[in-house]
Amino acid sequence: MTADERAAASALPSDPPTPRSVLMAVPRWTRDGGVSAHVQTSAEILSRRGVDVRVLAARIESTEEIPGVTLYRCPDLFHIDVPMSTRIGEAIAFGPEVIHLHQVDLPDVVRAMRASAPVILSAHNYPACSAGAYYFRPGQECTRAHGPACVVNMLARGCAHTHNPKPLPKRYKNASLRAEALHSADLVVSYSSSVDRHLAANGLTQRRLVPYSATIAARLGSGHAGRRRVLFAGRMVREKGVDVLIRAAREVDAEFVICGDGRLLEAMRRLARRSGVQERITFTGWLDSEQLAREFAEASVVVVPSLWPEPFGLVGIEGLAAGRPVIASATGGVEDWLDDGVSGLCVKPGDAGELAEALNLLLADPERQHTMGMAGRQAVSTRFSPERHATMILEAYRDARAIWQSSTQPTQGGILAR
Repeated sequence: MTADERAAASALPSDPPTPRSVLMAVPRWTRDGGVSAHVQTSAEILSRRGVDVRVLAARIESTEEIPGVTLYRCPDLFHIDVPMSTRIGEAIAFGPEVIHLHQVDLPDVVRAMRASAPVILSAHNYPACSAGAYYFRPGQECTRAHGPACVVNMLARGCAHTHNPKPLPKRYKNASLRAEALHSADLVVSYSSSVDRHLAANGLTQRRLVPYSATIAARLGSGHAGRRRVLFAGRMVREKGVDVLIRAAREVDAEFVICGDGRLLEAMRRLARRSGVQERITFTGWLDSEQLAREFAEASVVVVPSLWPEPFGLVGIEGLAAGRPVIASATGGVEDWLDDGVSGLCVKPGDAGELAEALNLLLADPERQHTMGMAGRQAVSTRFSPERHATMILEAYRDARAIWQSSTQPTQGGILAR
């Protein structure tokens, strides 16, 4: 290498080291499933890796203390009429090397925080989708980027999944703000190929796909050959397909355990009574992580009968981690963790008959249940382990820092008054 070449090489920026401090932001600090449970789990995993983890939350609803994780509570986080220094100032003052936002997809917050550090924004669902559900009918995923045509689709093609047009303008406006926030961040992280497709369709090039990790400690059960028990865990909302499962129950001789709460809980109880299966269905309501782990362990089969394209489907890998096979709708992020015919079975979304057929097939074969469950357990330990999540999220943090350092930065050194 010549002297000129050595000089040119030395002038190139070196790869930044892996960040050792992170400020996470989330609407609610709790462990009630979904995104909130993931954020707590990820914070704990990173803390064990020696990362200084601070969390800014509008509401703190969990009394659980995680070693190495510091909490900041700011009820005004989402109040745009409050000075930015009040909304984020206390949390950002310690000087994080990276900032990671979970469902805090506000453009003004992203821009203000980028004055101090690179900002990563997690897409846990379909943030640039006005309808939120991201599908026209079960199994038909939307592939359109956010834009005026979304209004036509919501009104004329039914992708809003409501007959009330009044909330649609606000939905469109909020999706526009979320899209702006995505484009303002240094890097966008998703957790499934389905959400990654959504981000790509919306023109986001600086993005990374990171694996989730299970959010509850898996337990192994016993006595499965002597029972026929089907488990559902999730929110009682239309997209989750609980009604499809209840209709399928009419054709399946088994006990059904439905765990979760939500606005359709009473409607699902009524459907069970009308369908004549109420004696075989137990609605447990919301369960904590230990209770849910026991339900997974004692189930014969875990079912994910979603109508919408699941952004990922955490319940699926938690069922597999307990060594139980999963039957799930072939839609959205399910393809990332369910190997059809190996760790479970895929069925057509919204088809109660096909779901019943798949349930009868596995319930009649405890040996196949065990084989599939163990295959799924092995897949989760390899592809969705805490170690793999930590490694890949830290790589994303390093990439975001490199992008931030190479870009034209706002004036650093403080937070604007507004």
